[in-house]
Amino acid sequence: MAFPLTSHGAKERFAPLCKFRRFIRIGLSTPQPDSTSYVDLQSDTLDSVQTRKRRKLGLALRSLALLSLLLATSVLIAPRAFAFANGENASIVIGQPNLTTDSKIAPLVNASRLNTPFDVKFDTSGNLWVDDSANSRILEFKAPLSTDESASLVLGEPNLSTSYGYTGVNGSVLNVPEGMAFDSSGNLWVADSGNSRIVEFTAPFSTGENASLVLGVPTLTTPGDTTLPASQTNLNSPEGITFDSQGNLWVADSGYYRVVEFKAPFSNGEAASVVLGQDNFTAKDFPNEASCPPTCDEPTAATLNGPTDVAFDHSGNLWVADRDDWRVSEFIAPFSNGQAASLWVGGGCSIFGVVLGANCMGVDDYIAFDNSGMLWVSDTANGRVLGFPSPLASNESATVVLGEPNFATTYGFSVNATQSNLVSPEGIAFDSSGNLWVGDDGLNRVLEFPASTTGSVSTSSTIQSSTSTAVTSTTSSQQITISPPSTTSSSVQTTTSPTSSTGAIPEFPFQAVAATAVAVLVVASYLLVRRRTGGRLPTREDGTSELGSYS
Repeated sequence: MAFPLTSHGAKERFAPLCKFRRFIRIGLSTPQPDSTSYVDLQSDTLDSVQTRKRRKLGLALRSLALLSLLLATSVLIAPRAFAFANGENASIVIGQPNLTTDSKIAPLVNASRLNTPFDVKFDTSGNLWVDDSANSRILEFKAPLSTDESASLVLGEPNLSTSYGYTGVNGSVLNVPEGMAFDSSGNLWVADSGNSRIVEFTAPFSTGENASLVLGVPTLTTPGDTTLPASQTNLNSPEGITFDSQGNLWVADSGYYRVVEFKAPFSNGEAASVVLGQDNFTAKDFPNEASCPPTCDEPTAATLNGPTDVAFDHSGNLWVADRDDWRVSEFIAPFSNGQAASLWVGGGCSIFGVVLGANCMGVDDYIAFDNSGMLWVSDTANGRVLGFPSPLASNESATVVLGEPNFATTYGFSVNATQSNLVSPEGIAFDSSGNLWVGDDGLNRVLEFPASTTGSVSTSSTIQSSTSTAVTSTTSSQQITISPPSTTSSSVQTTTSPTSSTGAIPEFPFQAVAATAVAVLVVASYLLVRRRTGGRLPTREDGTSELGSYS
């Protein structure tokens, strides 16, 4: 049966076929590329693929270079563990003409002599500030520091040749200062212990300037009264002070057996906000007071007995030199009234009857942390400074001792100044190079013990304990050495080796790993470039390098 081609149904029925025939016709009529065009197309395709590969390779190499740079930077800025040798020699002395001069008798008051230096601190310019306690003044020594240099400025006295600390109370006179701290603005705060107050001196400083603010008493002309009961606003013979990361001031309020916090911004005579060592601000259950219960002189985790210094570790936890309990206690942030310490280092030791060791103290006055988190303690009664490595643990042993040749001897009663000994170490501080500075009030001097990040430091000490001890001494230095019989003693070996003898091993495992990673990445990047480019840097189509233009 035939269908007319002009009918409407036929058009609809054969429309798909017509479209297919037209598609085939168009396809057959399309000109095919000749051989030359095909080769050009293939070449363009290959060039495009190679360009993409070069760009990916360049991106990978840039990423490796950036990672190498970051790792190298981390090695450079990582906290350094500065090494000290047991009993090492000091390199600089302030307050004496040289490292072997004795001047235990109060010298004339002038710009280069000290009388019972306590605390020491550095400002942001590297200048050394010394708490010349018995002269009731604060002295500044300008950097670069040198032996027997003269002070450039004095606070607490009208000039460098006077000492009027015991006459009157006002804004410009100090009375036996025992602690210092700089706030974030560079202002100097001083624990004016004899006047039971904290005063602020505003930068820039000038000789004899007036204090600008006072804590512990209502005004700068109000004398402190140590006979008053403890309260939220008064202080009793404050000593060490420090600032936390929020700018709040913490005070070792020694006479009231507590540590108190004053919140910023400060005002004259403001009330404290937190108390540690006591249950509350008016507690009277501290040692040696008439109303003290029979058990209050027994140390607990929440009590303090004559605290002398405070310092924050890198985690924001507060450490307190609990002097008369012969320990340093840690209080974990956040803080609350009367909270208990989490751990402590140290413990009582004596040169008579009990062998000196690396884990005991006799009157610990001042503390400080170095950049690696190591805790340093001035073991004043034993004539030494002890270093306790991080992470800290209860009753751990020190690994470094300065001022003594080892952990089992003491020159604390020495009458002769040497380049290495300490008689009565007090304040301790680190300069920007990691060197340790110590105020030795027994010899009226401040010493610098140089740090080394490359030198050989390998120390070993054997600590022995026994029920019987043999004490020997020499008349010239009154050295006391305790040697218990080996048949009844037990020994504890303590060995430290912060660096190798060649100085080629970094102090931290992190630094060693980072340095190795940098070297591996650099070598890998070079080898990858050589392999992928045949010794040439990958280039773009315009001839420029994927890593930069050719020189």
